[in-house]
Amino acid sequence: MTGKKEDPDPARKQPNETPDDQGRIDRLPPASRRSDRDFRGHSTDFRVDILDHGDQVIVVAELPGADESAINIRLLNPQTLRITAKRAGPAAEGYYVQERSGGTLSRLIRLPASVTGEAAKTGYRNGVLEVRMTKVPVDHRGTGGKEIPIE
Repeated sequence: MTGKKEDPDPARKQPNETPDDQGRIDRLPPASRRSDRDFRGHSTDFRVDILDHGDQVIVVAELPGADESAINIRLLNPQTLRITAKRAGPAAEGYYVQERSGGTLSRLIRLPASVTGEAAKTGYRNGVLEVRMTKVPVDHRGTGGKEIPIE
């Protein structure tokens, strides 16, 4: 007996486990939350969901603690949206642990289709921002660069 506990069924191996040269199983690191749609080198300060829905592209962003008046949404070009928000940090001092902080949150978002900001609809409730933009027809060419106010 070698003292090594072996699994009688090697097919039971978890998909995130790979054996090394000596038969030991090392766990792979967890997958990044970073989207392959993000721009390399730019921060991803908050989470977003992007939906390609019929003739619309819908972006839903979590902006906890941000005041609606401190959120800026700008369509930089037909396929790039920038969302920036400021949030105030806790005012009291004497924390034992402080993981929440204030500051500016910003993210560039690559959209799945070209959109126009002309008829964009927005909403902000309970720290969640929703931006609905209409896709541009294939024959329409625009430069973008449109500020989108929160309704």
